[in-house]
Amino acid sequence: MAPDVSPQSSHSTDPEPSHPAGRNGSADAWSAFSLIPAGVLVWGVVGWLLDTWLETRGLVVVGLLVGAVGGSYLVWLRYGRS
Repeated sequence: MAPDVSPQSSHSTDPEPSHPAGRNGSADAWSAFSLIPAGVLVWGVVGWLLDTWLETRGLVVVGLLVGAVGGSYLVWLRYGRS
């Protein structure tokens, strides 16, 4: 015989959860930290590919800078605003 289990409600009975949306503080830190290196890596590769395709120099540096600034901006958007 199956146990009688009532469906779980999506509403919390706790009026003020300690972490909004069920997030963990260390998970937020790792997520914020990973955005900047990921941006540098992705846009650096895009710059390198463009350098190779267009037979130019310097687009890798531009890609790295765009990735660093873009990753920092994403961290600010997600975690910096109140």
